[in-house]
Amino acid sequence: MEFIHEHFLLTTDKAKQLYQTIQDVPIYDFHCHLSPQEIYEDKNFATITELWLAHDHYKWRLMRAYGLDESVITGDADDFTKFKAFIELLPNTIMNPMYHWCYLELARYFNHYEPVQHTSPEQLYHDLNEQLQQSSHSPRQLIKQSNVKVICTTDDPCDDLKYHQLLKEDRSFDISVRPTFRADFYISLTKDTIQTAIDKLTKATGQPIETLDHYIHALLSRIAYFHQHGARSSDQSFTEVVLPGLTKEEAISYFNKLKQGEGLDNRSLKLLSGYLLTELSKAYKQYHWVMQLHLGPLRNNNTMQYRAIGKDAGFDSVGDPLNAKDLNALLDHLNKNNALSDTIIYPNNANDHLMVQATAGNFTSSSIRVQLGAAWWYNDTKQGMIQHLIDYANVGLLSQFVGMLTDSRSLLSYSRHEYFRRILCQLLGKLVEEGEIEDNPELLTGILKDICFNNAVRLFTIKDVEEVK
Repeated sequence: MEFIHEHFLLTTDKAKQLYQTIQDVPIYDFHCHLSPQEIYEDKNFATITELWLAHDHYKWRLMRAYGLDESVITGDADDFTKFKAFIELLPNTIMNPMYHWCYLELARYFNHYEPVQHTSPEQLYHDLNEQLQQSSHSPRQLIKQSNVKVICTTDDPCDDLKYHQLLKEDRSFDISVRPTFRADFYISLTKDTIQTAIDKLTKATGQPIETLDHYIHALLSRIAYFHQHGARSSDQSFTEVVLPGLTKEEAISYFNKLKQGEGLDNRSLKLLSGYLLTELSKAYKQYHWVMQLHLGPLRNNNTMQYRAIGKDAGFDSVGDPLNAKDLNALLDHLNKNNALSDTIIYPNNANDHLMVQATAGNFTSSSIRVQLGAAWWYNDTKQGMIQHLIDYANVGLLSQFVGMLTDSRSLLSYSRHEYFRRILCQLLGKLVEEGEIEDNPELLTGILKDICFNNAVRLFTIKDVEEVK
């Protein structure tokens, strides 16, 4: 019995018709965590565990919730033991998005359509690994199979971008792989991180950094370097909205205190971050970059596990709702200082979707596009996406939504775009059949193609990527 089938999640005739019009639209992945080195080297993964489980904190959290020992999650168990532990768990993940994501990945990349409990773990492991050794399952071929046109990776500002350059020069691979300037480590300074940031920038630029001006100049030089290597966006993630209003003299004083090992209170740190973000945002606007802001998560909450395993290991939480006054003040400050470029804001807390979209509308014009980003992280679920789309449309224009992204380290996660598109078509198709939206196939198909691809092409202005008709 096939679990993933042609009409998966599509329960009305109109939803099925709408999905048929966009199922072959390519993917513009403007935010992900894929490794450009893996893409360039194009080496087949040795096992499904290496590809599927090695960096997936979503799966790790579920394995812990199921009571599995850390040895089969991030520990030293062999690859088959880890795979067996997860595959035996999978049927019990019902109503978690991982249940749908994993079955879509198995269907789309391995032609496995039935529930996993009907195949022994040993046989399934063997079958998946055998396919992984074929040329069709190298990183580049998986990307091509997914119909991806643009990949924007997430990169440290001090990265030499060697593999982006090599990919650009490789004429055998026609998918655009571009860097994204991920600056939050260099913006959210503390007394414990500032010297590391300075040392990395000094090494990357070859210039000594003694003052705040030196520090900012070094970051600006890295922005220019990234732009030369194809970057068209920045990304910053903050637990709270950073604050505007710090004078240069105050910023110098705060910077020097941190540099000397003195601590600052939380408000002062947010003010310094706001000053640094403003200075960088002036360059973002100069280069016509899109600024992406991921706001709200509480990261690395389990101190013992952070020390044992490290960051991004599944110990992060939804943060408190954002401060609407602070977000409006930040965007207004950037706007007044000629530092507000096209901006996408991703709140971690679903309670912020309406507020963020309403705030975005305060600063959107014919020259600047500010909008709520895709349902992020804990909101990246069926119900989360539906509510996100409703919230987006209620205070904005759904037709202008820049659409889905992967936000993953896994090459198999491109099936999440299909998941999003099916949910989107189901939502609109149901509204059409209920008489709430005009049954206008040409209009609806155009809007769907825009959301799934064209709006990203227009926003990120990469000249060699054309819209779909």
